[in-house]
Amino acid sequence: MEAAGQQGGAQQRPGAAAPPAGSAPSSAAPFADGTAAAQAVLAQLRRETGFERWAVTRVTGGAYAVLMTGDAGYPAPAGASTPFADTLCHLVLEGAAPAIAHDVRAVPALRDAPLVAQWQVGAYLSVPLSLDGEALFGTLCALDSRPRPAEVADRLPLVTLQARLLSTLLAVEAEVDRYRRRTERAEADALLDPLTGLVNRRGWQLLLDREEQRCSRYGAVASVLVLDLDGLKAVNDREGHPAGDALLQRAGAVLREAFRSTDVVARLGGDEFGVLAIETDPVAALHERARLQGLFDRAGVPASIGVAARGPAEGLAGAWVAADTDMYRVKKAKPRP
Repeated sequence: MEAAGQQGGAQQRPGAAAPPAGSAPSSAAPFADGTAAAQAVLAQLRRETGFERWAVTRVTGGAYAVLMTGDAGYPAPAGASTPFADTLCHLVLEGAAPAIAHDVRAVPALRDAPLVAQWQVGAYLSVPLSLDGEALFGTLCALDSRPRPAEVADRLPLVTLQARLLSTLLAVEAEVDRYRRRTERAEADALLDPLTGLVNRRGWQLLLDREEQRCSRYGAVASVLVLDLDGLKAVNDREGHPAGDALLQRAGAVLREAFRSTDVVARLGGDEFGVLAIETDPVAALHERARLQGLFDRAGVPASIGVAARGPAEGLAGAWVAADTDMYRVKKAKPRP
């Protein structure tokens, strides 16, 4: 009986429930989240290709950010950002280097790149990631401190397939995040400023924190604009508070019409407003300020506007502080009435 009980595998623990017939082994259990699935892909590619260090990156707004690494040995940590034009991935995507370079010394564009010496790169590979099959999202890339055998180029179909799978995973997560963002906006609808109908300060802080989590995870860009009405106190003193309230409502109406539903527009208190501009890089943020200033001027609402883009170190909280400081700089530079 004992032999029969042990036939076909390890002996079951006393008191343990038997697995249901046809159940999958534990190795086929679903991953806890997309990050765990991506890490498993990077681990498999490391085993299959021999490349030591792997990373998934995001390319946006001319910046190249590391989203995750396969181990602690990758020379740039998760969250690090550099101009995309300075990267080895840029050379590959521009066609100056092959997708897999088993020996970078044999590829002039890579051999002479500053990062090769800085990161001690002997072999390199880079495959693009795209969420829609067209626009570049980022790259799946790897490097090795030593040249690899020339036969490693035969693994390009495997790397390309895994890059497509990662792209699909990232696209699904992006769609889930869009749904979550809509849900968060619905939650914030319970946190509205009664005068302007915009999100109040509490809702602003909630949505700012949630968006910071996304930016940190996906390397997304975002910017903050802070706006302060000029002369609201004088309007209240001269014409009464109903006139001041009407000015605030007019400012709120301009802001509601000026931005997308994915952006966050809030009244932060008194005569101060905030805008969280999603997927808006530093250059686009300056254009947004100029556009918004024109809209306020045409509406007859005098205002001072500050702007700052999110940095990986300071995050959106730091961008808010910087935009507020910039707004006061703009206000002080104006001639006194």
